[in-house]
Amino acid sequence: MESIANLRPENYSNAIDFRGTPTHVCVCGCEVFNLKVVFQDGEIATYFLDMECAHCGSLATAPTPQQS
Repeated sequence: MESIANLRPENYSNAIDFRGTPTHVCVCGCEVFNLKVVFQDGEIATYFLDMECAHCGSLATAPTPQQS
């Protein structure tokens, strides 16, 4: 099994910046993203909105829960 530390693009030649509209799927079709989070009491308490596609390295905006 491959380490999660290796779950990143080999190169960024096809990466684009499509930040702006929150998404859960990259333009390359990948649904796995690398992003930074803050944990509190064993749960994600805060996360940054900028995220990077684990397959192609494109930058995207993380989706957020809908406010009622």
